[in-house]
Amino acid sequence: MFICLHNTYSAKQVEEFGRIAFGFDVNTVIITKATASAAQSGVPTLQKMAYKLGKNMLFFEDLDDAIELLRPEKIYLIGNKNICDEKLNFEEVGKNDLVVFCGANTGFTKLELEKGLGRYIVENEIGALGNLAIFLYEINKLR
Repeated sequence: MFICLHNTYSAKQVEEFGRIAFGFDVNTVIITKATASAAQSGVPTLQKMAYKLGKNMLFFEDLDDAIELLRPEKIYLIGNKNICDEKLNFEEVGKNDLVVFCGANTGFTKLELEKGLGRYIVENEIGALGNLAIFLYEINKLR
C-alpha cells in the first residue's frame, strides 16, 4: 500500500506525516504537489528522516505522476464528509492501492476526486494527520 500526502504548503505537516507513517512502519511515504516551505524544507527533512530509518520517500510534482509511475490497483482519496460521499471500509484497501490524504484545508478539487474513490474516515474534519493516524491504526489492527 502506498501512502501519499497531496497538496501541502506546510513543512511541519510534511514532517509529521512522515513521522506518523514511519512510526506505523510504512515503508514508503509519497509527497505530491508540495509548495512553499513544504517543498523547500519539509521534503528535504522527510528525506533525511527516511534515510536514517532505512525507509523510502518519493516526491512527485503532481498526483498524476505518482499514479503513472506506481500504477496502483485502486486510488483512495481521503477527505472530509462534505466532499466524499462514502465512509472508508478499511477491509477493502489492498496492498497495491494508493491512499491519498489532502494537506490543504480546502480538500480535494472535483478534478482530483475523479482520479479515484473519495472516502472519509470520521464525520468531523480532523485534517490529514488525524486521518492518517486513524487509518494506519485501523489497517494495522486488520493485519
